[in-house]
Amino acid sequence: EPIARNRRNTDLLKEKTLVTAFYQPSTRTRLAHEAAMIRLGGQVTGFSDAKATRAGDFYQESIKDTVKMLEYYGDIIVMRHFQQGAPHEAAKWASIPIINGGDGWGEHPTQVLTDLYTVLREKGRIDGLKWLAVGDMRMRTMHSLAYALSQFDCPITFVSPPDMSLTKEFKEDLKQYSLDYKEADHVEEAIAEADVILVEPVVQPDYTKSRDDREGDVA
Repeated sequence: EPIARNRRNTDLLKEKTLVTAFYQPSTRTRLAHEAAMIRLGGQVTGFSDAKATRAGDFYQESIKDTVKMLEYYGDIIVMRHFQQGAPHEAAKWASIPIINGGDGWGEHPTQVLTDLYTVLREKGRIDGLKWLAVGDMRMRTMHSLAYALSQFDCPITFVSPPDMSLTKEFKEDLKQYSLDYKEADHVEEAIAEADVILVEPVVQPDYTKSRDDREGDVA
C-alpha cells in the first residue's frame, strides 16, 4: 500500500511474472493486478480478449489445456471467466497459484478483500460492524461478501428486488457458514442502524456468457 499510495516502484518481485487470463472484459480488476505487479518490480503478460487467442476462439481449448500452457510463461495467473468455477478448475491443473478475478455468477474474492481492507482503514475494525448490502443478490460480489463476513462478527441485511433475492441454494450455504443475516424489503428498514453500506447495480450483464454471446451486446 505505501508503495502504490506514494506512486513509487520497488524491486520486490523483480524476478516474477504475472499472467493475466481475462475471458471477460475488465478495467479495475485487470489493471489493479497488473499495476500491483509492475509497482513491485514484476513483469506482466497474458490476454484481455480471449477471442483473439486459441483459449477463446473457435478452437475453444479446455481450461486444463490453457492453464497448462500459461503456467510456463509466468509465476502466477489471475483469471476472469464467464464460467462459474473456472478458476477453481484451473487451480486443479496448474503448478502455480491461481487468483480468481471473477467467475460468472460465482465469486469475486479480490474485490471483497479490497472492500474489507477499506472498511478496516476507515473504521479501524471489522468485527461488530453492521452491514447493509443492496442490489442483485445473484451477483458474485454479494456471494464473496457473505462468505467473507461469515469469518467475522458482522450482522448483515440484504435488500434486493424480489426477482434478485438470495437463492435457496445460497441460503443453505450461508446457514452452513453460520452467517448472521436477514432480508428486508426496503432500505429504510435497515439503513438507520447500518455501519457499512455496499450497493451494487441491479442492471447487470449475463456473467455466464462471453461478451459477444450476450443478447443485445454489440461486438
